[in-house]
Amino acid sequence: MTRFFLAFLTTLLWLPSQTAKSEEINLICTGKFEIDRGRLIKPDWETTYLSINLDGLISKINNGLIIKEGRTIKRRGSYYITQRDKNRKVKSKYSINKILGIYSVEYPQTNRILIGNCEKGRG
Repeated sequence: MTRFFLAFLTTLLWLPSQTAKSEEINLICTGKFEIDRGRLIKPDWETTYLSINLDGLISKINNGLIIKEGRTIKRRGSYYITQRDKNRKVKSKYSINKILGIYSVEYPQTNRILIGNCEKGRG
């Protein structure tokens, strides 16, 4: 009887459990650069599509041309996404306030800041 019970328990352990999918929030963010650059041929606003992973893993950033990935941290009612290059230098820092819907992107290498607002998108 005990061998049957142990065999039953080991088969339960070997059965694959249901895989859990991580939850994501999809946001559409539009912003302008902080410095007034005057009249340009190209508009100075930028639309970004964010897919924020709530488990604190990798989030996706789509600016229409390239899909980038960054590490997500959730702190004090805001999401912080840090994108790094191959040499582990910070390329951009995204901060999104989930209560007010305000987001900012800091580019430390070029010393530019993008400020705008976000709204929930379909995903």
